[in-house]
Amino acid sequence: MIVRHITNSQAGDTGLATVLVLLLIAHFAENLALVIWAIAVLVVTMIWPAVFRPLAYVWFTFANILRRIVSSIILTLVFVVIATPIGFVRRMIGADPMREKSWKNGGHSVFEERDDEFTAKDLERPY
Repeated sequence: MIVRHITNSQAGDTGLATVLVLLLIAHFAENLALVIWAIAVLVVTMIWPAVFRPLAYVWFTFANILRRIVSSIILTLVFVVIATPIGFVRRMIGADPMREKSWKNGGHSVFEERDDEFTAKDLERPY
């Protein structure tokens, strides 16, 4: 998703994020000059947030690209770390919920036969 329009609110949020970054750097670098810059950026953010639109455009475009990449990485890790070991353990203990071993093994079907009589009430809430 490409960011097409940056609102004043998004530009202001970018200005406030810039202030936060400046304050954090000033704290850890013990640099008082950055605190003054942070105050100046805060005043500009409150008076004229539209000045941060170009930075907000870059930031939100980068965030959208990062969102796509990180979500794919996280889903891959969840599958590899959680789903795959569970599948291996189930296979080692002999679980066969889809009855793959008995599929086409003989003349009978692997589907369960149910002799229930269905009524209209059963179709109202199928699950």
